[in-house]
Amino acid sequence: MKVLLVNAATDNVTQKPVIPLGLLSIATCLAEHGHTVRIFDRTVERGGRGKYLRSFAPDIVGISAITFGSFPDAMKLTARWRKAGVPVVWGGQLPSLVPEIVLKDSGADFVVIGDGEFALLELLDALASGNDVKDIAGLAYMSGGRVEFTRVRGQAPLDDFPVIDWSYVDPRKYFVRNVSCARTLHVYSSKGCPGQCTYCYSPCFCKGTWRARPLEHVVAELRALSETAGIDGVYFADDLISPNRGYMERFCAALKNSGLGLLWGCNLRADTCTRDELQMMYDAGCRWILFGIESGTPERQKMIKKNLNLAKTADTFRWCAEIGIQTTATFIVGYPGETVEEMRASIGYVLGLKPDISACGMFGLIPKSELFETLVSEGKVEPPQSFADWNRLKWLDKLGKNLSQVPDIDLKVVVNRFFYGVITSKSGKDGADSRLWAKRLVGQALSFLRMGNARAVKLFFLSAAQFLQIVFYALCYPKILKKYGLR
Repeated sequence: MKVLLVNAATDNVTQKPVIPLGLLSIATCLAEHGHTVRIFDRTVERGGRGKYLRSFAPDIVGISAITFGSFPDAMKLTARWRKAGVPVVWGGQLPSLVPEIVLKDSGADFVVIGDGEFALLELLDALASGNDVKDIAGLAYMSGGRVEFTRVRGQAPLDDFPVIDWSYVDPRKYFVRNVSCARTLHVYSSKGCPGQCTYCYSPCFCKGTWRARPLEHVVAELRALSETAGIDGVYFADDLISPNRGYMERFCAALKNSGLGLLWGCNLRADTCTRDELQMMYDAGCRWILFGIESGTPERQKMIKKNLNLAKTADTFRWCAEIGIQTTATFIVGYPGETVEEMRASIGYVLGLKPDISACGMFGLIPKSELFETLVSEGKVEPPQSFADWNRLKWLDKLGKNLSQVPDIDLKVVVNRFFYGVITSKSGKDGADSRLWAKRLVGQALSFLRMGNARAVKLFFLSAAQFLQIVFYALCYPKILKKYGLR
């Protein structure tokens, strides 16, 4: 069958679009089983929603919608292709968590829940042969006006997944500047996280499991990208790069022995590594690490079940500074019930770590997370029944429903002050680009203009408006900044 895989456009203008790893893996898997596949990434490509309708004439369209900001475009895509008589299936983390809303609001024919490679392969076989789809694990679909679910699909070992064929996209369109690198690309070496954080999607979506890809697959992909696209760095977009010392040793050895000489960064838990482990990572090319702190108070750490050892975390940041690894510390403000005093203490702790970059986001409700379910059961949150309902519950850099005891304006000022700090950060550690994030922002705005269509112009002005918002809140409320030790 001919399959068109579409990455829906998003309204996110704070960072350059990430290469669609999930769609690439699915495309490679389907092609290995005889299907003809194209990828249409609307975050970087020109063309209307009907692109490939005549030139490719797909038998089915698969849509990836990464965030709720992708849903409007994804729903319009669905309507466009279904009008042409082409069945549409949605997939990805977020659609897997809200399949009922996707089916009712978008009119899609199917939602794949969980990994899409083998579920979509089985769906194509069923559609081609006219067999009933009810025996395919991991599907949701409408029947008689009701949402029906097939049996839950187990998580396949990543050994069964293919070595990604990068030729379905132009990797150069996704290059970003990073520490000491001009041509960094996102890749992945594992899926999932064993953590049980109550605010996170992972315990529900990943079932508390961490799955590693074969390291020879990872190295083969890096070699291909180095030879064909000229990458000089990679960011491992895994939720958690490694759960233990033993795997990290094998991981670093594989990268070092590859002879590729690539610099890299990753996400890592901050209280589980030793100084010699960090040195081992540095020697294998690691130059930046993102640590999710989430809160700087022991009480909140227990409440969200992150249970980060804050003393050990401080050691980790000190060791990284000594070794030469650039650090990013991310944390959340506006937790349900959070007070001004707690938020001030949390900010003070993060600043005390002296990270190279501090990034702060507003608390937001994530579907199926434990904290979301708790708030619903306590009557503090009305369960969203539509995309529009979810879209009103904003997060990260926008304030939706404030469940904390902190004034709205304080949250807006603090979050935007940290965004401003990221943009203006200057670090020359180990040859790093001294104005990395400012150059990224300019590059992102220029990339919108190069796309040369109406959607690109809209995104350009959205990015300009967001920048002005950041500057306004970051600089125009000195009393609030002083209140939280930010001035």
